[in-house]
Amino acid sequence: MTYNTIKFQHIDNIAHITLARQDAGNALNFAMGEELHEVAKICRDEEDIRAVVIDAEGKIFCAGGDVMTFAAAGDDLPATLRRLLDTFHPAVSILSTMDAPVIASVQGMAAGAGLSLLSSCSFVIASEAAAFMMAYTGIGMTPDGSATYFLPRQIGMRRAEEMMVTNRRLNAQEALDWGLINQVVPAENLETVTGQLAAQLAAGPTVAYGTTRRLLLQSLDHSFSRQLEVEEEGIIAMARTRDGLHGVASFKNKSKPEFEGK
Repeated sequence: MTYNTIKFQHIDNIAHITLARQDAGNALNFAMGEELHEVAKICRDEEDIRAVVIDAEGKIFCAGGDVMTFAAAGDDLPATLRRLLDTFHPAVSILSTMDAPVIASVQGMAAGAGLSLLSSCSFVIASEAAAFMMAYTGIGMTPDGSATYFLPRQIGMRRAEEMMVTNRRLNAQEALDWGLINQVVPAENLETVTGQLAAQLAAGPTVAYGTTRRLLLQSLDHSFSRQLEVEEEGIIAMARTRDGLHGVASFKNKSKPEFEGK
């Protein structure tokens, strides 16, 4: 399939989603929302995709929603936003809950919907040149794209509200210190470090990764007793997988497990 706003590749069990509207700051428009939704479903449904990398062309990771589209909508802005989020939100939901872990590789500014997107990823590796800002209230809007769910859990309510209300801009080191991202690397090492993590994840027990992710997402909504129940259900389910049985046998045999993501 041909895409107009993104690039999509599937190489050696790793899917690469590249935001490719660099002339527009990789801003999210209708086409990008639709295309992200389409490739998210592919990443979820194809068993041989065992890790996903999201990166971007140009100097900006993602400037957020395409405000020029919003401005052109005039009084039709509510319908315009509904149309955009009817594809972007399902894409975020799929990417944040499927088995294959998702790595955001951030080379520049991530604002608005771009920050929301990376907050939903399992891992975020950023260049020293990266920066992070919510930006929504600067145009009289409120956050979307999962930011109000993930950011309070990642950086705390106080800091999340500060970012969302004041539009405080964080540099890469501040984002690391706050817990928004996992790692900061020199710009010239970003692709290599991201690739190494993607390869490591793609060789792992994919179903266990996805189940672990979903357990974590459920943990703050469940009571203690309910979370123990779903943990029990989770680990028993892993005992029925090929990788779970193989991993236990490999430990017994003192051999290195070779996971297949099944």
